[in-house]
Amino acid sequence: MIDDQGWRDSDDFDDLAADLKADLWPGESLLWSERPALPRMRRIRPIPLLFVAALTGLSGVSLAGMLGVLHRESIPPEAVLIGFGLAPLVLGGLIAVDVARRSCGWAARRWALARTVYAMTDQRVIIGRYDATDGLRSYSLIPGMIADTSPFEYADGTGDLVFEGVESSARRAVGFFGIRRVRSVDRLLHETLIDPFPRW
Repeated sequence: MIDDQGWRDSDDFDDLAADLKADLWPGESLLWSERPALPRMRRIRPIPLLFVAALTGLSGVSLAGMLGVLHRESIPPEAVLIGFGLAPLVLGGLIAVDVARRSCGWAARRWALARTVYAMTDQRVIIGRYDATDGLRSYSLIPGMIADTSPFEYADGTGDLVFEGVESSARRAVGFFGIRRVRSVDRLLHETLIDPFPRW
């Protein structure tokens, strides 16, 4: 049975478990299935934020000092604008662009994982993507396609299990992302599909 982690915001996923079971081969047994946990937005700590804000603000004072603005008796408005505002504007703009880029990547990853389901049977690994029009579309990895795994466990108990030796058309890592009990899933994958016969 697919674990329900409580993140579903639509009734479109109600038949996902049935779709996954209907995709099984004759005589195939479902050993494990799970939906990934959605990544959370990273918190911005106040002390580093204050440091960056102070550094950005002081960059304007430094540039004004280098341009000699502080030692003039009469300062034209454009000199004040360039001296005090140019450096914070450039640095602030670069920071804003990086934040926007990271936010877009986070939103895209969250959207993709919200429509993903992972499963493991006694014959293959299944990675499914739910589409509103086509339903569940999945592809399989059979024994021999996964050479090894690299598990990454996080502080909240979730983790990623990256498959080694598997390349995707988008050149992205292939595996299980945002799953619970990643060590147990990794052990089950090795015992079932990667190395089912122990070496003596």
